[in-house]
Amino acid sequence: MKNKSIGGFKMKKKSMVGILVALTLTLGMVGCGSKPQASKETKGKKIITIGTSVISKDVLEEAQKVFNKKSSIYEMKVKLFDDAITPNMAVDDGSIDGNFYQYEDYLNNFNKDRKTTLKPYGKPVFAFQIGLYSNKVKKISDIKDGMTVAVSNDNSNRALALKLLEKEGVIKIKDDIKVPNVLDIAENKHNLKFVEMERLNLANALNDTDMAIVMADVMLKAGKNSENALAFAQEEGIVLVTKEEKEWAKEVEEALTSNEVKTFIKEKSKGTKIPLF
Repeated sequence: MKNKSIGGFKMKKKSMVGILVALTLTLGMVGCGSKPQASKETKGKKIITIGTSVISKDVLEEAQKVFNKKSSIYEMKVKLFDDAITPNMAVDDGSIDGNFYQYEDYLNNFNKDRKTTLKPYGKPVFAFQIGLYSNKVKKISDIKDGMTVAVSNDNSNRALALKLLEKEGVIKIKDDIKVPNVLDIAENKHNLKFVEMERLNLANALNDTDMAIVMADVMLKAGKNSENALAFAQEEGIVLVTKEEKEWAKEVEEALTSNEVKTFIKEKSKGTKIPLF
């Protein structure tokens, strides 16, 4: 009985070993058959950051969608600024790669004043409408002596405001002045008083002044009627700006001047922006 028991144990042991070997081979075959294929290594896209202002943000974000969909090398991030100086300083010091919020005359004056060497790239994308707005005056002929007018405190936008007033016969600017300021007013028949401030704050100035010359888009963003101006003028075109030639700039310009962006400007800006391409 003892030997038989031992023999039985040996038989069982051999059977168990055989089962384990077979199971191991089977698992090994299953493992080989289910081993995933090596995936291709995908390099992450290089991030570029483009600065903008609240009134140009919508167009840039539409271009961002086009750019990120088409570019195989870069991914665009958008950084919002609340003034017109910091975005240029950020490009100059390299904390962002480029910006999109200004026209070329403003850039030229900025470079001159700040000793920077920023450059426009490509064609202008769109133009802002700028308007003479008032809560107190219904038409130009109602302007009274001594009224206050709020205008931008930067050279280029202030010049546009004064040229709009001249176009409407409210003031006259000295001859041969390309970028006039209030000291260049030759005739001011209503003795208007000028208040200068940051251009993005001009819509709110209507509560404290008699008139303000404001970008229509700034009025719209402030929840005011952008179409209810006493007079309109068109600014120059907004351009992409970099510090030096960049390999991604062509792709960004192509996105900014794409059919998708043109359609967006025409359908969504409510007449505050005009495509220039």
